[in-house]
Amino acid sequence: MRKVLVLAAMAGLIGPAGAEDAKLKVGDKAPPVKAARWWQGKEVKSFDAGKVYVVEFWATWCGPCIVMMPHMGALQSQYKDKGVTFVGFTAKDERGNNLEKVQAFVEKRAPKLGYTFAYADDRETYDAWMKAAGRAGIPCCFVVDGAGKVAYIGHPMYLDVVLPKVVEGKWTADDLKGIAAIEKDVDGVFKALLDPKADPETGLKTLAEFEKKYPPLAHIPYFVAPKIGAMIRAKKLDEAKKAAEEVIARAVQQEDAGALQSLSFTLRLPDAKGAKEALALSLTAAEAALKLTGEKDPFALFMVAEAHFANGDVARAKDLGSKAVAVADNEGLKKLLQAEIKKYDDKK
Repeated sequence: MRKVLVLAAMAGLIGPAGAEDAKLKVGDKAPPVKAARWWQGKEVKSFDAGKVYVVEFWATWCGPCIVMMPHMGALQSQYKDKGVTFVGFTAKDERGNNLEKVQAFVEKRAPKLGYTFAYADDRETYDAWMKAAGRAGIPCCFVVDGAGKVAYIGHPMYLDVVLPKVVEGKWTADDLKGIAAIEKDVDGVFKALLDPKADPETGLKTLAEFEKKYPPLAHIPYFVAPKIGAMIRAKKLDEAKKAAEEVIARAVQQEDAGALQSLSFTLRLPDAKGAKEALALSLTAAEAALKLTGEKDPFALFMVAEAHFANGDVARAKDLGSKAVAVADNEGLKKLLQAEIKKYDDKK
């Protein structure tokens, strides 16, 4: 179960909700967004009356943030003509999220995503929104309604049920309470899919029931790889293969390296041992991700090395593992990778 909780935390499903004494709450006037740089859209100097805004906080090191971006891009396209503006806001931090990294990311990914990005060298806007709302985990989004007030604070995976009502001016306190109930159901699905001791058929059934209950949330990105993993554990290998191939095709089209790496990891979990087609697709997904990120990305190189190792090509795994260590940009990451690839040398 510890694995389930760790993965849930990584996906942003578990984390502190807004504090009771938070300074910024639903119903309050939205603070301004102050940024040093804006890309792919006009600077949001104020929140125009009658228009809806989604201000989402992210960072270049946040995998779960990047996983959500293609879906937010799709929502921006869907709601563009209805006066909705998405802003992906990020700020300099102590984990290496700086202008150079943000600009490189945005220049590569923003054209496909289709929404506005903003960056600040200070933490003023971050503190005015995230800290003031008692939020510590990202991704986290704030929906600002047509009156310039905060209508929703939470994970962007729930925007499919939030945005329609906010845009129509029908969002209520009861709707907000309903999100809490959905969050519990999401947590239940996540645990049912990922608990290695649970019956995978039960996990798949739980997910199917969730999708039937909440049709707008039928394609939460974080469920994609775990669903395929449950198919493999249930020995539904043909279904898993078909689903994996669809994910790879879609992720390549969307230039979504995060989805490819998540899938690659799932397809080489212990449950896939002996499933040659799953292991082969793990390599396909990892190589596609590396092609998108480039060979200066240590994590992408490591993922391809792991896929080769899972497929029995130890020599290739060693070569790519060494390259991953060589391009790692800090000593902590180098040591972590060195520890991980040691098993390649231990393989007899």
